[in-house]
Amino acid sequence: MKAILRPVHGLARVPAYVWAGLLLSALLVLMAFVTRGAGAPGALALTQAEVVLAGQGYATAHTVQLPHAWDNRRRGWSGEAHYRLRLPEALEPAAAIEPGLGLLISRVGVRFRVLLNGEEIAAESWRRGAGYVDTGTHAHFVALPPRLMARDWASNRIEIQIQGQALRISGLSPVWVGPRDALQQRYQWLTGWQVHLTWMVAASAFMMGLLSLLIWARTAERLFGLLAAGLLVLTVRLWLSTPVFLPGPFLLWDYLHKLTFTLYCGFSYLFMSELFDFRQGLVRKVVNAMMLLGPFWLGLLAWTQNYQLYRVWTGVIVLVCVLALVKVMHRARWGLNVNQRLMVVVGLAAMVTGLRDFLVVQLGLSGDVDIRWMTPGSMVVMFAMGWVLLRRTAQSIEQVAQTNAELSRQVGEREEALHGLFAQLRVAENQRVLEAERRRLTRDMHDGLGSQLVQTLNLVRSSGQHIESAVVTGMLNHALDELRMTLDSLEPMEGDLPTLLGTLRQRIAPALDAASIELDWQVQEVPAVAGLEARGVMHLFRCLQEVFANVVKHAHASRVVVRTWVEGERIVLSVTDNGVGLGGSPDTLSRKGGRGMGNIRLRAAEIGAEVDFSDACPGTCVRFGFARSLGGVRPGPLQRLP
Repeated sequence: MKAILRPVHGLARVPAYVWAGLLLSALLVLMAFVTRGAGAPGALALTQAEVVLAGQGYATAHTVQLPHAWDNRRRGWSGEAHYRLRLPEALEPAAAIEPGLGLLISRVGVRFRVLLNGEEIAAESWRRGAGYVDTGTHAHFVALPPRLMARDWASNRIEIQIQGQALRISGLSPVWVGPRDALQQRYQWLTGWQVHLTWMVAASAFMMGLLSLLIWARTAERLFGLLAAGLLVLTVRLWLSTPVFLPGPFLLWDYLHKLTFTLYCGFSYLFMSELFDFRQGLVRKVVNAMMLLGPFWLGLLAWTQNYQLYRVWTGVIVLVCVLALVKVMHRARWGLNVNQRLMVVVGLAAMVTGLRDFLVVQLGLSGDVDIRWMTPGSMVVMFAMGWVLLRRTAQSIEQVAQTNAELSRQVGEREEALHGLFAQLRVAENQRVLEAERRRLTRDMHDGLGSQLVQTLNLVRSSGQHIESAVVTGMLNHALDELRMTLDSLEPMEGDLPTLLGTLRQRIAPALDAASIELDWQVQEVPAVAGLEARGVMHLFRCLQEVFANVVKHAHASRVVVRTWVEGERIVLSVTDNGVGLGGSPDTLSRKGGRGMGNIRLRAAEIGAEVDFSDACPGTCVRFGFARSLGGVRPGPLQRLP
């Protein structure tokens, strides 16, 4: 098994540019084989014709060789050209065999019609109104009806009439005549190569451009924006290079057709420069200047209709591409990575397709002149760009995943360290809370229980043999109440004000009963109160203890009402008696020595409560306002404890 897997792993390590080079070489060899020669079995090429340039100021017929571009020396093209062709005598026997003869016109532009012995047998956009159309983008097949053939074979004439168009070279390529079936197969082959393949490349460019645009909209990465712009303008150019008819001025659509080529070249270079991080300041400036100048130069071309301006502009684009290529090769001295080598291999293959078209079409090298290699070459370059971008994105995602894994590891280590620190802080905080609570209990017992026991002890010592047991009993009961109150403050109340008041009621009810004071208990269930922990409970106990002590000792009241309710965002506790009242303002009483009211205010401030003293007419009302706890409202019925 290891012996079998070892070669597979060896192949997997072969770089992508090596595979691409091998596949492209095989593809070029295959294309050279299938396009090695033009024509169809039994067909003959008509390479000579008589032409009459109608509407050009003269109408003299003269013999020309095909391919022929007429009125090529003038500023623009207008009028019509009528090409007259003779049928070769060698085809006379084939005309008598079903289904007869046919014509294959490889290239003709811009609008044309075909006549056989003076009768129109085919027309392409001949009678259409103004609009954008170019029949030279694809081949045309025309059947020759046997009924129109003259008995005298030598008198048969084929005439191809062409309408000229400004900024488009009008003319005629060699015309093939032969058996209809053979030429129709050749026509279908050319249509698939010239039209269907163009539509396929346009659709691929549009889909890839749209996908890149969506990615750019999500990521705002310049690289995807440049790729989307280049592919979308290429889509428009390819669409205008297909057999479509578009209403409107021809020059406007032709301007767009030429402009998209300029923009496609510019965006393609900027994309490559951004992808491979080529810091070519000079070339980048030249490309940007070309893209900015292009719309104005091509506008001048459309206005003057001088085709030489387009030839000059095409030369500028070629020079810029050569300059960029030279800079890339100069950059290659420092080495290229795998993606850059892949694009170099694909770029060389695309240059081979362009060189082949130039040699075959312009210089007459052997090959099928009707089939261009640049269209599949452009598709290969486009998919290579997408592949490189996909690999680059995958590498970026992998790097992000590795970075996230490293960050997760570091965060885990820091989190573990923080947990250890938090555990230490929790222990320290618990110790601090315990120490604070110990000090509080010591202070409360010293100030309350301890003070009361000391007073009782002093009373016993000073009384000698005559001790009043009732007085001592009262002082000891008071000390026990202080102890019970301290213990009650340790119970977990969790901000439950009614429970706290119920506990307090058990402590104060005997004193009120002894003073013949009726207790009206109107304590409702209210939301939890913030700050009522052990220390806060003791402060509130002391406040209410002081209030009830004043009622028992000074108010001369017969009734006291304890009530709770919710008022907006506050929780209110009120203690109201029907005694003699304040007899003055609270501030005046405090200045006169009302230490009890001052202590109440200080303790209320410690637990964040507001306290208010007012006349109840008759009697006195003491109101406490508390803030709600985060626990929220706990609804319940009216609480009336026995």
